[in-house]
Amino acid sequence: MTAGELMTSPPVVIGPDAPVTEASRRMRDRRVKRLPVINSSRHLIGIVCRADVLSVFGRPDAEIRQESTEEAIAECFLMDSKPFAVIVHNGVVTLTGHPVNDQAGHELVERVRHIEGVVAVLDRLSYAGKV
Repeated sequence: MTAGELMTSPPVVIGPDAPVTEASRRMRDRRVKRLPVINSSRHLIGIVCRADVLSVFGRPDAEIRQESTEEAIAECFLMDSKPFAVIVHNGVVTLTGHPVNDQAGHELVERVRHIEGVVAVLDRLSYAGKV
Protein backbone atom coordinates (compact mmCIF):
# COMPACT_ATOMS: atom_id res chain seq x y z
CA MET A 1 0.00 0.00 0.00
CA THR A 2 1.33 3.45 -0.84
CA ALA A 3 1.27 6.46 1.45
CA GLY A 4 -1.41 7.99 -0.79
CA GLU A 5 -3.68 5.03 -0.23
CA LEU A 6 -3.22 5.23 3.54
CA MET A 7 -3.93 8.93 3.64
CA THR A 8 -7.07 9.00 1.49
CA SER A 9 -9.71 11.15 3.14
CA PRO A 10 -12.59 10.50 3.08
CA PRO A 11 -11.91 6.82 2.51
CA VAL A 12 -12.68 5.45 -0.92
CA VAL A 13 -15.18 2.63 -0.42
CA ILE A 14 -17.81 0.76 -2.39
CA GLY A 15 -21.03 -1.09 -1.58
CA PRO A 16 -21.53 -4.82 -2.16
CA ASP A 17 -24.08 -4.33 -4.96
CA ALA A 18 -22.03 -1.84 -6.99
CA PRO A 19 -21.23 -3.00 -10.53
CA VAL A 20 -17.66 -3.94 -11.32
CA THR A 21 -17.49 -1.03 -13.76
CA GLU A 22 -18.14 1.37 -10.86
CA ALA A 23 -15.37 -0.25 -8.80
CA SER A 24 -13.01 0.04 -11.74
CA ARG A 25 -13.91 3.67 -12.37
CA ARG A 26 -13.56 4.58 -8.70
CA MET A 27 -10.14 2.89 -8.45
CA ARG A 28 -8.93 4.71 -11.55
CA ASP A 29 -10.32 8.11 -10.59
CA ARG A 30 -9.01 7.99 -7.03
CA ARG A 31 -5.77 6.20 -7.98
CA VAL A 32 -6.14 3.37 -5.47
CA LYS A 33 -5.37 -0.33 -5.91
CA ARG A 34 -7.90 -1.64 -3.39
CA LEU A 35 -11.42 -0.69 -2.31
CA PRO A 36 -12.95 -1.64 1.01
CA VAL A 37 -16.44 -3.07 0.52
CA ILE A 38 -18.86 -1.87 3.19
CA ASN A 39 -22.46 -2.71 3.99
CA SER A 40 -25.27 -0.25 4.75
CA SER A 41 -24.07 -0.01 8.37
CA ARG A 42 -20.62 1.00 7.07
CA HIS A 43 -19.07 -2.22 8.35
CA LEU A 44 -16.23 -3.72 6.35
CA ILE A 45 -17.36 -6.89 4.61
CA GLY A 46 -14.52 -7.34 2.13
CA ILE A 47 -11.92 -5.79 -0.11
CA VAL A 48 -11.85 -5.69 -3.89
CA CYS A 49 -8.53 -5.21 -5.66
CA ARG A 50 -7.52 -4.42 -9.24
CA ALA A 51 -6.88 -8.11 -10.00
CA ASP A 52 -10.48 -8.89 -8.99
CA VAL A 53 -11.79 -6.19 -11.31
CA LEU A 54 -9.56 -7.14 -14.22
CA SER A 55 -10.45 -10.84 -14.00
CA VAL A 56 -14.06 -9.99 -14.83
CA PHE A 57 -13.06 -8.08 -17.95
CA GLY A 58 -11.02 -11.04 -19.15
CA ARG A 59 -14.10 -13.18 -19.80
CA PRO A 60 -14.33 -14.22 -23.46
CA ASP A 61 -17.02 -12.54 -25.56
CA ALA A 62 -18.29 -15.95 -26.72
CA GLU A 63 -19.07 -16.96 -23.11
CA ILE A 64 -20.87 -13.68 -22.46
CA ARG A 65 -22.89 -14.13 -25.66
CA GLN A 66 -23.80 -17.70 -24.73
CA GLU A 67 -24.93 -16.73 -21.24
CA SER A 68 -26.89 -13.76 -22.61
CA THR A 69 -28.63 -15.92 -25.18
CA GLU A 70 -29.17 -19.17 -23.31
CA GLU A 71 -29.63 -18.04 -19.74
CA ALA A 72 -30.95 -14.49 -19.91
CA ILE A 73 -33.28 -14.81 -22.88
CA ALA A 74 -34.24 -18.48 -22.94
CA GLU A 75 -34.19 -19.46 -19.27
CA CYS A 76 -35.00 -16.26 -17.37
CA PHE A 77 -37.63 -14.90 -19.71
CA LEU A 78 -38.79 -18.14 -21.30
CA MET A 79 -38.55 -16.46 -24.68
CA ASP A 80 -37.36 -17.96 -27.92
CA SER A 81 -33.92 -16.47 -28.52
CA LYS A 82 -34.28 -16.61 -32.33
CA PRO A 83 -35.96 -13.17 -32.65
CA PHE A 84 -32.96 -11.62 -30.87
CA ALA A 85 -29.43 -10.88 -31.98
CA VAL A 86 -26.76 -10.73 -29.31
CA ILE A 87 -23.44 -9.27 -30.40
CA VAL A 88 -20.58 -8.99 -27.91
CA HIS A 89 -17.38 -7.07 -28.57
CA ASN A 90 -14.86 -6.49 -25.77
CA GLY A 91 -17.54 -7.08 -23.16
CA VAL A 92 -20.02 -4.63 -24.71
CA VAL A 93 -23.30 -6.43 -25.49
CA THR A 94 -25.59 -5.13 -28.24
CA LEU A 95 -29.14 -6.49 -28.05
CA THR A 96 -31.48 -6.28 -31.03
CA GLY A 97 -34.85 -7.90 -31.56
CA HIS A 98 -38.48 -7.71 -30.55
CA PRO A 99 -39.37 -8.48 -26.92
CA VAL A 100 -42.95 -9.56 -26.20
CA ASN A 101 -43.52 -6.25 -24.40
CA ASP A 102 -41.65 -3.21 -23.10
CA GLN A 103 -41.29 -4.56 -19.57
CA ALA A 104 -39.75 -7.82 -20.79
CA GLY A 105 -37.30 -5.85 -22.92
CA HIS A 106 -36.21 -3.59 -20.07
CA GLU A 107 -35.85 -6.57 -17.71
CA LEU A 108 -33.78 -8.42 -20.31
CA VAL A 109 -31.40 -5.47 -20.64
CA GLU A 110 -31.01 -5.31 -16.84
CA ARG A 111 -30.40 -9.08 -16.60
CA VAL A 112 -27.72 -8.95 -19.29
CA ARG A 113 -26.14 -5.90 -17.65
CA HIS A 114 -25.49 -8.03 -14.53
CA ILE A 115 -23.79 -10.91 -16.33
CA GLU A 116 -20.18 -11.29 -15.25
CA GLY A 117 -17.83 -9.72 -17.77
CA VAL A 118 -20.39 -7.35 -19.30
CA VAL A 119 -18.94 -3.86 -19.52
CA ALA A 120 -22.02 -2.19 -21.04
CA VAL A 121 -25.28 -3.06 -22.80
CA LEU A 122 -26.45 -1.25 -25.92
CA ASP A 123 -30.23 -1.53 -26.01
CA ARG A 124 -31.25 -1.69 -29.66
CA LEU A 125 -34.47 -3.60 -28.99
CA SER A 126 -37.62 -2.63 -30.88
CA TYR A 127 -40.24 -1.60 -28.36
CA ALA A 128 -43.92 -1.24 -29.23
CA GLY A 129 -43.96 2.54 -28.61
CA LYS A 130 -40.52 3.18 -30.13
CA VAL A 131 -40.34 4.50 -33.68
